[in-house]
Amino acid sequence: MAGSEERSLVSPLSDPQGYTDCSPIQSVIDEASPLLGSSGDIKSYKRRWYVVLVFSYAALLQAAVWNCFGPIAQSAEAVFGWTDAEIGMLNNWGNIVYIVFMVPVAWLMDVKGMRTSMLLCAVLIVLATAMRCITSEPVPATWLMNIAAILNGVAGTVSFAGPSLLSATWFPPHQRATATAVSTVLGYMGISGGFIIGPLLVPEPDQDTNTTDTRLHNCSRDDADQSWNITNAIDVSAERDGLMLLMYVECAASVLLLLLVVVYFPARPPTPPSITASIERTGYLHGVKGLLTHKRFLLILMAYGTPTGVFAAFGAVLDVNLEDVNISQNQAGWMGFYATMGGSIAALLMSRLADMFMRRMKVMLLLLFVLATSATIWFVLLRLAFIPFSMVSLYISYILIGVFINGSVPLFYELGCEASYPIAEGVTTGMLTLVNSLTGTVFLSILQIPDIGVTWMNCCLLGTVITAIPLLVLFKEGYTRTNIDMQKEFPSR
Repeated sequence: MAGSEERSLVSPLSDPQGYTDCSPIQSVIDEASPLLGSSGDIKSYKRRWYVVLVFSYAALLQAAVWNCFGPIAQSAEAVFGWTDAEIGMLNNWGNIVYIVFMVPVAWLMDVKGMRTSMLLCAVLIVLATAMRCITSEPVPATWLMNIAAILNGVAGTVSFAGPSLLSATWFPPHQRATATAVSTVLGYMGISGGFIIGPLLVPEPDQDTNTTDTRLHNCSRDDADQSWNITNAIDVSAERDGLMLLMYVECAASVLLLLLVVVYFPARPPTPPSITASIERTGYLHGVKGLLTHKRFLLILMAYGTPTGVFAAFGAVLDVNLEDVNISQNQAGWMGFYATMGGSIAALLMSRLADMFMRRMKVMLLLLFVLATSATIWFVLLRLAFIPFSMVSLYISYILIGVFINGSVPLFYELGCEASYPIAEGVTTGMLTLVNSLTGTVFLSILQIPDIGVTWMNCCLLGTVITAIPLLVLFKEGYTRTNIDMQKEFPSR
């Protein structure tokens, strides 16, 4: 009897809407069986909210550390003598190491569990933030900041690729999209926090002063020049003090994260919260190969990874992009903050709607990207002076881009996991975010080209946002995982 029940549970994996996956994973789907024998063993626990909040805090902190120097680019350049290319490279390290370490860390999450992965994440963030507190001397600090950026980037493989795995491990079907959104949104709030906390703690340099001459400590030939240089030296000292204070604050916050994870962060609940959570997933290497030949998943992969990766990199150097229209780093910071916060609210709202009205994610994503395209066209026309420039219009258009693009991220995660099931959620989300990091890496690497300017940034953003629409149109929906889980609702306690 138990055997017949198990077969009935996995038989709906053939797509009820008529879409079939011609991928190597189909044979694994037919053979999958629940590890538990009765529906009474399916439960969810209140502690799941604590777990998702600790994970979300890790995502927030890692993102804030990643977005540390972009919002204070002018001050960092004054203190350390950096260029725009060096600021971009500090952000780019996160993308580069993500590409390198995504596969082994995704394996770690799926095979060793979330506790081991979170301990690794927390330790790496502590090491990264502690290294940045050692010195503010330009040469050694530059080396330490780059090494710290690499360590923080490795930590980001857990916080960036883990939301869907965490929600599938701890949450029932009607809360999965919301749980994914919570941890994703907190990561974006970390980015938005970087836009605010950095400029608040680190003074902005005087635009009329030459800080390079100050760092040379040249003696002036008259009293007026001597007074001017002393004033500049005081300004740079204030910027250096504020920058180091920011380093100390982020280090303290990372130590708190490590303590929370050590005290309590289990790998999984005592019993699974859904039927599919109790079903074995496809083997890791087989799953990776399956994703690369999964036509529907590849459409989602490109529709998600290209525009979101470019927009994240675009936001990280927003201060650089808007400097030529006399936007200060504080103003650019507030623009990034509002865009990210708006996107976070949109992500929570859209994910809650996705939980309430299941099997409607494609329509929601199409709506978001049509609106994102309209907002991006508005922003680009302003930046290229095809329409009269207005500070209010610049603010509104950029904020709307953030609302619509960031609001789509949790839906992409969940739709990708639905399309690729029974491949493990960690592998699926890791592959999605890998392409996100790859496109961000390419974008930030272009900054290394001498005298490249910033016009290309705006055109690149517009092109990638528009491209997502036909990819989503071509995508055929299928909700295999949800169809299995929704056969019966299980109580929460």
